[in-house]
Amino acid sequence: MNQTWREAIAAQAGERAEAVLAAFDSALADGRPEHVAAYEALDAHGLLAVVDLPGDPSSSPAQAEEAQILPDEDDVPPQNRSARNQ
Repeated sequence: MNQTWREAIAAQAGERAEAVLAAFDSALADGRPEHVAAYEALDAHGLLAVVDLPGDPSSSPAQAEEAQILPDEDDVPPQNRSARNQ
């Protein structure tokens, strides 16, 4: 939590830090936010082999993502539902 994006990327990239940081800088120059640029740079160099999504590991990534964005109404207590869901 005390690292900059550049420090975190360099730590993750190890010996490939120079190339990954160049990709990060390029993505920033194209206007991407730092967190997106970091993800893309690490992914482009094969450094994101596994990304654990929250939810049921037997579900597809799309289902896991959907479950996090739009929970089933049965899973949300009535006091926490928005007006549009009531």
